[in-house]
Amino acid sequence: MDTLTHSLLGALTVRSLFPAHGSRQPFSNRQRMLLGAVAAAFPDIDYLASWVDPMVYLTLWHRSVTHSFVMLPLWALLVGAVMALSFGQRSAWSYAVVLAGVAIVSHILSDLITVYGTQILAPLSLWRASIGTTFIIDPWFTAIVLAGCLAAWRSSAARLPQVFFIMLVGYVGFQGVLKSRAMAVANDHAAAQGMQADIVRAFPQPFSPFNWKLLIRSGDSYQVSYLNLNGGYAVADQADGFFASVGRTYRGQDALLWERYWRFGEDPRAVDHIRGLWESPQLADFRRFAEFPVLYRIDNDGANSCVWFTDLRYVLPYMTPPFRYGLCREGHATPWTLERLRGSDG
Repeated sequence: MDTLTHSLLGALTVRSLFPAHGSRQPFSNRQRMLLGAVAAAFPDIDYLASWVDPMVYLTLWHRSVTHSFVMLPLWALLVGAVMALSFGQRSAWSYAVVLAGVAIVSHILSDLITVYGTQILAPLSLWRASIGTTFIIDPWFTAIVLAGCLAAWRSSAARLPQVFFIMLVGYVGFQGVLKSRAMAVANDHAAAQGMQADIVRAFPQPFSPFNWKLLIRSGDSYQVSYLNLNGGYAVADQADGFFASVGRTYRGQDALLWERYWRFGEDPRAVDHIRGLWESPQLADFRRFAEFPVLYRIDNDGANSCVWFTDLRYVLPYMTPPFRYGLCREGHATPWTLERLRGSDG
């Protein structure tokens, strides 16, 4: 989830769960919302680590200790105490810590519903938890949160922000129902094809909660399709542009197109070589991150060559994948070195 949505969600959560303002409340409604916004944005401070080592940040540090329930008390204490001092109410630090803790929890949970994975037990475990109901940037999710924050900021009424908070929970629950339907479509396809499916997954997609990416893994191959649970989009044959491409991508259940991908390429003569590169120590961190690794492409320029890999979770036919790592060498006698493929054309 993007940091702005996290921040707004923290403000709405605190305002909804701590609605009353009276003699026993040390902070005003707007102060509590501000505290919630700052605290909910705090876990993304781990982005600073990307300046140290982008690969290690991506695979190990991002969504780790700052997104951990284990470390939550420390971060709540830090943010809460600082905010209490900034409001000039040092004696209310314990109450501020509670508010900060609730806001940070809202950040962790809203990352948990995406597919990236969150190390909720760091530093005790590197395990990444993921519910996978919501795309990392969801305009409908953000719109509900923003509307709730605007209503809460402009009004002292307690029930109004709670209504939007309940709407948000209901929206995520609705996405969970849609995910179950998408999974059923994928399982039906695997059964109809007589596939020995190792893993069947459905991933939320951009622009609509009805858009899903279906993935079936069988051995070292994948079958992938893009589903719209609302029957697909009506796109004119002559229509061009980005949104026309998106509309053609997500199809109704009866018109799905399935595409095959190979973890180590289609050429059986090169599979062992590519597998060996994938299992090299240089790519150990990316292997830990990539849940559904696949050969992206091979670049050859005389004796110079690069072998690129990506993660199918982030492959969309109308966008360049954000995470593409591989090994390159200049000449046959030089060692392979780790590189990242950047830009739309590399």
